[in-house]
Amino acid sequence: MRDKKVNSVINRKKGQFNFVWLFAILAGTAILILAIYGAMKAGDTMRFQTDTEIAKSISIISDPLQAGFSEGSFGKILFKQETRINNFCFDDRFGRHSISVSTKSDVGEAWNIPGEQILVHNKYIFSSEASSGIEYFVFSKPFEFPYKVADLVFLTSDKYCFLNAPDEIVDEIEGMNIPNIEIENCTGEDVIRVCFGSGSDCDVRVRGSCLSGCESVYDWGSVERYGLDMKYVGSLMYAAIFSDKEIYDCNVRRLMYRTGMIAQELVDKADLMDARSCNTNLKVDLIYWNALTINSSSEDLGGLYSVANGLDRKNDREICGLWN
Repeated sequence: MRDKKVNSVINRKKGQFNFVWLFAILAGTAILILAIYGAMKAGDTMRFQTDTEIAKSISIISDPLQAGFSEGSFGKILFKQETRINNFCFDDRFGRHSISVSTKSDVGEAWNIPGEQILVHNKYIFSSEASSGIEYFVFSKPFEFPYKVADLVFLTSDKYCFLNAPDEIVDEIEGMNIPNIEIENCTGEDVIRVCFGSGSDCDVRVRGSCLSGCESVYDWGSVERYGLDMKYVGSLMYAAIFSDKEIYDCNVRRLMYRTGMIAQELVDKADLMDARSCNTNLKVDLIYWNALTINSSSEDLGGLYSVANGLDRKNDREICGLWN
């Protein structure tokens, strides 16, 4: 009888012992899971804040890369880890960009949700809607139509190869020393092949349409990028090569609105010059130019090109020119 009681006590204690250990294991596992989850959430929050700061810095970094009075300038942005840049364009009046960034990580989700969107009102950034990489190449060229309208900023993480490019474009690329653009000698599997005129196995094809009164046949024309056609004039050729069609068309509408508003300012300048006895005959032309451009799109660029050239020639003949 005594032995049975002893065995009963021992079995009860074993059961209590096993339950304690089971509870400890379950509680410890839960605490560990919560700790990992909390660390991941904290990490995601930190990544969100960091990605927001990166998006802010992209706008700041591109400031010294804008062409200003030069023919073009180049720079490079290098990240510590693979970074995805999202670029959205809005074309209401002067319009704006919405830039957001997400970084790749080995902890948690590979790509965190993008950081806060940063609005950029005073730049024209041509890129893909979403691109990723560690190294980004940025260069800028002024856009004149016929006067200086704005600096265009081109942002890409891809590498390109220009085939059959005319001498003036080769000289321009080599002069700016842009390392992600090769001339003729295409190396690497992921290089984007850009053919000028004829060519085979092309990802992007540039066609020149200017046949008379032009410095180059490529002063205006069209760019076919992965089956989508974009009309261009002047330095917008590069914009069409490096950006998605949605970004391109949006920015061109913004630029045309800006072109029209500058024309209106020049009309006011013409009135001021007339009042100072330095008369100009461009006022009526600029009023017409304002009406033509302010609501124009990329599809109108070919027709606008000849009008812009006529305005520029007329301004050159003026004693008191309205722009240089």
